[in-house]
Amino acid sequence: MHLASTRIIDDAYYGELKICLSAERGVVEVSGEQIPTVIIERSSDAVLNKFVPIGTREAAHLTVSVDGIEDDLRLGPGKLTRGSYRVELTFAGAHYKFMPDSADATQLWRDGAKIASFSLDDADGTFVVHWQTGRDDSQPADAALGYALSAAFRTGATGIFSLLLNGSENVPWH
Repeated sequence: MHLASTRIIDDAYYGELKICLSAERGVVEVSGEQIPTVIIERSSDAVLNKFVPIGTREAAHLTVSVDGIEDDLRLGPGKLTRGSYRVELTFAGAHYKFMPDSADATQLWRDGAKIASFSLDDADGTFVVHWQTGRDDSQPADAALGYALSAAFRTGATGIFSLLLNGSENVPWH
């Protein structure tokens, strides 16, 4: 998504959703009639990382709230392996994990079960979501968190073997 943008998308399970990203302010907000509102916000004193849409992967400088209930994000360091780009949190007693599984897509897991695969085209802000569960097995928070994490941290990650073959000039070394 662009550095400051608002997108209205039509999710197959949860209808019309509004996704707002302000990289400058460090805020992602996802809302809709059928989902809880999720806000991920960066603190003003965070050191900015240009490779991350919300501006940082430092958990100490990020807050997440789902319908006003705050939780802690647990983030991998975002280095060489796809798994290092994982994001985890707990909401309403459920453990969520958002982890890349290809160069373009990231899977959302709830309590060890794969829920959906999210892809986001940074150039035009187009989301592609493949639900792995039926509508009755999904929860509104699944969609809200999946879209918010996609906008805040991007989807997909280059694997270690691709880095070795193609070079690492775009790896966000810290």
